[in-house]
Amino acid sequence: MRLPGAKTAKTFSRVLRARILGGALILGYHRVSTVENDVYQVCVSPENFSGQMQALRAYAYPISLSKLVQSLKQNILAPKSVAVTFDDGYADNLYVAKPILEKFDIPATVFICSGYMGREFWWDELDRIVLSSQADTRALRLPVGRTQFKWDPPRGSSEMDNPEAHRQFREALYHFLLSLDVEDQNHAMGLIRTWSGVSSPGIPASRAMSEEELLQLVDDGLIELGAHTSHHPMLPQLSFARQKEEIQSSKRDLETLLGKKIAGFSYPNGQVTVAAKPLLREMGFTYACTSLQDVVRPGSDLYELTRFWQQDVDGERFVKGLNRWLSMKVH
Repeated sequence: MRLPGAKTAKTFSRVLRARILGGALILGYHRVSTVENDVYQVCVSPENFSGQMQALRAYAYPISLSKLVQSLKQNILAPKSVAVTFDDGYADNLYVAKPILEKFDIPATVFICSGYMGREFWWDELDRIVLSSQADTRALRLPVGRTQFKWDPPRGSSEMDNPEAHRQFREALYHFLLSLDVEDQNHAMGLIRTWSGVSSPGIPASRAMSEEELLQLVDDGLIELGAHTSHHPMLPQLSFARQKEEIQSSKRDLETLLGKKIAGFSYPNGQVTVAAKPLLREMGFTYACTSLQDVVRPGSDLYELTRFWQQDVDGERFVKGLNRWLSMKVH
């Protein structure tokens, strides 16, 4: 049973422990871009990201995630240590985020979905299709295995010129697809493309980096790569064999590309599984990141490192948020 206010109480408890015991922060980002409709709330504008990195350089101790992990192992954590991470591997990480990171000399780790290199992620394609299509939503049928998606719009919201109807329909489709394994997702997306009548753009604006772009990203050593599975499935919904396949293929693809070992992993959607942690150790990963908000300190589980996902706010508000968890003397 979920108790009223339990989440707030747990967060307060974590903040209090952070104030007493100290620790380091791992920050999470996805995209550095200005978009017209950030439905998944994963974008930070270039201006705000620059302000946030400037604040990190002024008031904290930016450190690479691999060095932070080593510090945790050795119990020699430097005060106000903060590591920057990105999930998925969007192209704007190279063209927008990297120059800002270089300007303030801030290292970062980017966790890559190796099966999407150079391609549009399914959730971005879904959003683009739904926003553009004029097809009747009630006509869409997605028979997948023993389940089927069928849209019954709430009363009064069936017209597709209704923004709320668009939102509800897209959200329902997103959650349906999120629950599927990769093969079923691909099958469903094929049916959605046919239903929508929307043509595919030549080069989508929101795409993952290609192999060549990933090599550019890491060419000066400021940014390192980690694995994020091959196709970003929800690991808890996969069999043991499929979890192993998704994790292993991502590691193998990146190691082949870079010619070096990949040590870090990020769980898609932050979802840890009982099976995944021993798999990661067996495959040679030395750490893995989740999505729970908390500081990390010596003794933290290195295969469940907690992170703070960043919002699109300016440097001043960013510092106020960090100051809740780290005692940062702001002048």
